[in-house]
Amino acid sequence: MSLSAYVQFIPLKSKEPMSIIDIAIECIKNSGLEYEVGPFGTSVEGENSAVQKLIKELLSQRICEEFLVNVQYHVGASRLSNAEKVSKFR
Repeated sequence: MSLSAYVQFIPLKSKEPMSIIDIAIECIKNSGLEYEVGPFGTSVEGENSAVQKLIKELLSQRICEEFLVNVQYHVGASRLSNAEKVSKFR
């Protein structure tokens, strides 16, 4: 099953949060999923198992002392792709 997800990795108690976010984005890039980085999070698309693997990997990161991971899933056979959702605005 394929799905879309929106992922936010938010470092807490970090003096250089953007460098931590860069590491999280690199993890997303290396996942093999389709992705698009936005100003407040990253949209990903792919097979459920690959998306779940990415989330587990982000949760296991030890790149900062404390962090939040927010995830929103869009599941359904007739769902629009991320590209279709924003195409009229591009």
